[in-house]
Amino acid sequence: MPLSSIKRAFALLILPLIALASQNFVIKNDNLLPKKTVDKINEIGNELYKKSGVGVYVAVVEEMDTKRIRPFEERLASSLQSPYILLTLVRKAQKVDIVASPDAQNLIRKDEILSPLPWKGSIIPLLTAHFKDKKAAIEAAILNGYAEIAEEVADAKGVKLKSALGNVNRDIYYWLRILFYSILALILFNYIYRRFVKK
Repeated sequence: MPLSSIKRAFALLILPLIALASQNFVIKNDNLLPKKTVDKINEIGNELYKKSGVGVYVAVVEEMDTKRIRPFEERLASSLQSPYILLTLVRKAQKVDIVASPDAQNLIRKDEILSPLPWKGSIIPLLTAHFKDKKAAIEAAILNGYAEIAEEVADAKGVKLKSALGNVNRDIYYWLRILFYSILALILFNYIYRRFVKK
């Protein structure tokens, strides 16, 4: 058999295996996440899946065809293999939620991740911050939330992620949130002082 035929046969065998080895963990994206963010999510997701067996997925859409987010999430999750965690954001409805298969529910602290408090939550405080570019807010919130979920799963499973954003990124977001809410508190204090105290 000629060498070129052997190379062609090898390529036909190996390419499907490469495709199977790398999964897409962004199952829906209505052009709200840029390619670099999708690539980073897939990098983290693939490493986590290979090391822990848990799939962490993202769906970011403009709108949903249900009134409540839970039925929409459950329909998306119906095609996912357990154990899985799904982070969903619906832009027009201003909804964000996390669902997990029964065998993955105890791997993350859902209430803390979705907390609106800036010193706790890793998603909602960024979504509600006054970004001039709303897509940038969604990108930052989803990537930060996804990284938080992945790192909590990794901790629960006793594995380390090389692709994780790490504590440095989380600390930056934490101090940015603290700074933002401190400025708001100062403005409110100044208003109350001028309105009611200084007469």
